[in-house]
Amino acid sequence: MNESEKYSIKGCTQDGRADMTNFEMDLFDTRMNSYNIDKEESEECCKNSFIKPACLPISIVCFFILMVIIFPLLNDEGYDTSTKNYERTGICMDSCKITIIESIPTNLTYDKVKHMSTYDAWNKLLDMSTKSIDISVLYWNLREKEYKKFPTCDKGRNIFNKLKKKASNGINFRIAQNLPSKDFPQDDSIELSKNPNFVVRSLNFSKLLGSGVLHTKFWIVDQKHIYIGSANMDWKSLTEVKELGVLIEDCSCLAHDLHKIFTVYWTLGGEESFIPKRWPIYLRTHFNYENPILLKLNSTPSTAFFSSSPPEFSPKGRQNDSDAILDVFDGADIYAKVAVMDYLPETLYMGEGKNFFWGDIDYKIRETIYRGINVKLLISQWDHTKNDTIPYLKSLLQMNNASIKGKIEVKLFKVPSTEDQKKIPYARVNHNKYLVTDQHALIGTSNWVGDYFITTAGVSLIIGKDNGNIGNTIIEELNNVFDRDWNSKYSTSLFL
Repeated sequence: MNESEKYSIKGCTQDGRADMTNFEMDLFDTRMNSYNIDKEESEECCKNSFIKPACLPISIVCFFILMVIIFPLLNDEGYDTSTKNYERTGICMDSCKITIIESIPTNLTYDKVKHMSTYDAWNKLLDMSTKSIDISVLYWNLREKEYKKFPTCDKGRNIFNKLKKKASNGINFRIAQNLPSKDFPQDDSIELSKNPNFVVRSLNFSKLLGSGVLHTKFWIVDQKHIYIGSANMDWKSLTEVKELGVLIEDCSCLAHDLHKIFTVYWTLGGEESFIPKRWPIYLRTHFNYENPILLKLNSTPSTAFFSSSPPEFSPKGRQNDSDAILDVFDGADIYAKVAVMDYLPETLYMGEGKNFFWGDIDYKIRETIYRGINVKLLISQWDHTKNDTIPYLKSLLQMNNASIKGKIEVKLFKVPSTEDQKKIPYARVNHNKYLVTDQHALIGTSNWVGDYFITTAGVSLIIGKDNGNIGNTIIEELNNVFDRDWNSKYSTSLFL
């Protein structure tokens, strides 16, 4: 009780003594004696009565307190949503292991590829699973119908069969996927969902936001293992598309926080779903660029958090994907290196006459160069490169003609193809989506085009150096991946 409340109690002086006359004191004493008699009779009643009416108010109060404690811990599906210890302290005590994962297309050769393949990582996750697997999927194409034409599609079929076997063995799958369409019929998930342990929900972005897709790609296994990266549930992502992601093992803190994003998708995939004005408290996060989780990755002190898009899908505390990218650029002291498939400071999919210029990242790159940071962009060149890409990139190169401290370089990465490989639709491309600086690594699922941050669902994992920590193996490893690709024969410099 604060001081103002204390002094406002009726019938008391300001020093707390009873402010009464003798007559009033006598009356008060009479009433108190009467109350004590009634109280004794009620207690006697409680002893001899089954109903015990005088005890009822106490029971009601206890029940109310119990409900206040328990109710917030359960969501509408009965899952435990209590606050975890790492959320209270900001420190994850797990011994988290992180590994860079790559898919290197056939006929694309390096002197040495030291990273685990996406195929091996997915197999490892399936082998480790004992209870549950939650997956966010844009589309399914693990079983190539014309498999005789494409001999490298067997790995996709192997993953499909293993998913099916795991469901049959009692592993509970929950799949949040984009709504089936003519282009993405989702035949694989339809087949897999014949097993009751394989439950699928589809998100209708046209209904939810007017446009967009679920472009996120991640796995959460047993609430402690994660894959997040650029690879789709497509056989081509295993053998014919260049992909990059990370495998995180034994890290329940990150898995729990990422699962909140999955729960948003799962909720919006339900029947008659809609985006609420406020997301439930249990889906909020404490972690973002200003307040990341403190943890050890491969025994190295690090920081981490997940960002998400679009903003409507982000409960309180969750940083928007594009804002996280801007912050990572701001945090760079020496260099910033970007590898993405598409780069366009505009929207493409808003509908006829509704697209607009979206310069958030483009402006930030210019600002970063201006303050003396060297920026490198590695952009994909393939059959589906947008016509506006090169003019926008050359516009950035014009910054080198200004009297500024920083510098920007641009290269185009092209995956070579044989005549037979050219027949594989939507393949033979560098599908990476990451940003690495001297301070952070951002591994995402979105192309750098306006729509992907406005109406499309995507997620990024941002890893940073802990205060006082000189190095970080994952940041260094990702920088090495970039330099390998940048200096390879598959990259060509873009000039004005």
